[in-house]
Amino acid sequence: MRITGFKHKDDFERVMEINNLCYKGIYCPPRDLMADYTTVSDVYVARVDHDLVAGIEGKIAGFAIVRNVFQPYIWNIAVDPKYQGRGVGGNLLREIIRTYTLAKCENISLHVDASNPAQKLYYDYGFRVKWVEEKYFDPEDGLLMERKLP
Repeated sequence: MRITGFKHKDDFERVMEINNLCYKGIYCPPRDLMADYTTVSDVYVARVDHDLVAGIEGKIAGFAIVRNVFQPYIWNIAVDPKYQGRGVGGNLLREIIRTYTLAKCENISLHVDASNPAQKLYYDYGFRVKWVEEKYFDPEDGLLMERKLP
């Protein structure tokens, strides 16, 4: 698995496909917002080196969009359901942590729905709950998680 940035315009279409598979309703960022964020943010894509089952090489399996205004904030991270549980999310997080550690940032943060099982992945990568925000994902509570960088 390789972590890269966007290579060509087809990458955006694949990112939108994964976005629409992973998020529904009001939680699904619309195309225009995704287009804006992918042009002003750091975008990480996880590419499959070779999928033996599908015979696919270089296909995007997941992505992360990180806004870096005052501190890095993981705005969106998603993995195609066909590739979940194969380390894609962990690879994305490792690259994000490496990049912002080298940039001498102090921490990285993100919000996650309090009922989202992905919070275990974030915890495993050193993120800790900073506070609970009531109805952040209306009606669900949101957890603001933060990871200190060395």
